[in-house]
Order: sequence, then structure tokens, then C-alpha cells
Amino acid sequence: MKIDIRADIKSATKGLSRVQKEQIPFATSQTLNQLAFELTKKRKSGVIGRATTKTFKKKSGTGSTRFTQRNFFFDKSTKRELTAYVFWDERNADYMKFQVAGGTRFPKQKSVLVPTSHSRKYLDAYGNFKPSVLDEWFGDTNPKYFKGVPKGAKRQSEGIWERYGRQTKKGGQKIRMVAAFKGNAQYQPLFPFGKITKDYVFSQDNGFARKFRSNLDKALKKAK
Repeated sequence: MKIDIRADIKSATKGLSRVQKEQIPFATSQTLNQLAFELTKKRKSGVIGRATTKTFKKKSGTGSTRFTQRNFFFDKSTKRELTAYVFWDERNADYMKFQVAGGTRFPKQKSVLVPTSHSRKYLDAYGNFKPSVLDEWFGDTNPKYFKGVPKGAKRQSEGIWERYGRQTKKGGQKIRMVAAFKGNAQYQPLFPFGKITKDYVFSQDNGFARKFRSNLDKALKKAK
């Protein structure tokens, strides 16, 4: 998504002399970098990071992990290249593109592990499978669980199964699927990354127009 701020610059620089207008690129670059920093700064104070805590769902309501909150970055603009880039690092979090745009997620390995109606106690506060649980399932350290398809079940029943209840006279137990193996996972757009960024850039109190006028005034004073 591209946000164009040329109209704000034109409005704020009416009546300037030719010499004064030479300070516009510097003031513009300073302002773009301030906005990009405020959108992505860490410690839960970045505009975009804070927005994830209100949008992402977890068992107890809404919220996002610190990892998600802090995975937003920016590239600075310069006087010659008046474009600042705000982005999330896909190398760390490719899941964000599905949160923003939706779509079909295909597994890097054989399949995607997704929750079932019996997964609740195995999930953390953010709806992810707990690492300790995954270690137990895939390390085959607990005979209570087994992977695959139970005898007599259909292929669609492939997943992680839990044995529970008392042993029957025949020696077996009841079973329930606590995680399912799927060929893909479907996502609906959830996080309005572009709108959050645009709203902040054009906000009256903290947006480009006010910051630009302040930076331009400082640049003009220094130029004198």
C-alpha cells in the first residue's frame, strides 16, 4: 500500500520563497522518518504493535504476543529518496500476510496442524499449541497420545488423538482428536494494517501535516 502526502506538503508550503523551499526535502524526510518510527517502535508503544493487541483473538479476549507486537520495522527516507517503508518481517512472521490479506496457507512440510473442538487445554492464551505439548506429541513420550488415523476411520481423520477414560473389558479406551492435520488452512482478513498506518499518517494530532510544519519551521530557522 502506498500513502501519498504531496497534497499536505503543497498546502503547508504556500507562499514560501525559492530559497525557503530548498528546505522542503529535508523537512519531509525528517517527518516521514518520525512517523515510521512511531508506527513501528518497540516495547508495546508502536502504533501498529498496539493495534495488534486490540485485533488479534485469544482465549481470554483479544491480544497478541510480544513477538507479533515487535515484528514491525521501517526503512528510512532521505532527502533524495522521499519514501519511508513500514513493514513486518516475513522471515520471522509469514503468518502476518494471512492476517492482513487472508487467503489459503499451505504447509511448509506435509500438513498444517490445526485445533479441534477438543484442543482448548492444549492452547496458550493466544490460541497457539503450547511448545511443551508439541514436544510431547511429536516426541512420542506419552502413550496417552498417538498420531495418524484410527483403525476404521476415514483419511480426513488424520491428526493427534488422545486416549481417555477407563479401559474397557476389551482393553481399549475412548479416543478424541485434539489436533488435526490439514492440507491447508483458510484465513479471513483480520488485521487492517494499511488503514491503521494511513489513519495515523493523516491524523490531526500526530500526523504528517503537524509534524511537517514543525520540522519545516526548524529547518527555516537553521537556514537563516
